[in-house]
Amino acid sequence: MFRAMTLALVLAAAPMASAQELSGDLSTLATAQHYLDAYAALDVDRLATLYAEDAVFSDPTSAQVEGIGGPFAWQGRDAILTALRNWSRSIRTLNYEVERVYESSGHVVFIGAVYPEVESPDGLVRYRYPIVTIVTIEDGLVTGHLDYTDYASGARAP
Repeated sequence: MFRAMTLALVLAAAPMASAQELSGDLSTLATAQHYLDAYAALDVDRLATLYAEDAVFSDPTSAQVEGIGGPFAWQGRDAILTALRNWSRSIRTLNYEVERVYESSGHVVFIGAVYPEVESPDGLVRYRYPIVTIVTIEDGLVTGHLDYTDYASGARAP
């Protein structure tokens, strides 16, 4: 019964994923989806309860991209939360459109697109970037967040 309820929670949180696309430990999948929801909302208070003390956040694809404020690479819960608080000054949300999700050995892989909504002089602007996000869960906490973002394919979204 727990497995069926957990599967229902994961499917409800990731509507783009179907039952055939989900594989791996459902409890870990549900924890990662809960994290991704908090991250997408930039809910720093909720994220503070989800990160392990020694968590690592990295987007190596951001290292050489002009104008985005990267590279995004932080070690430790406090450093990550500080960076995300700074983001929330201009980024309102980081909505995900998940096409595929799976879990393997504590790593949950989300494949799809991210839609950051950013404050600009012209008001709120929405972009779309293809992305692979890998969330590592250990003992029910996030120990790693790794993004591979296709910044070159990014475009303004409606």
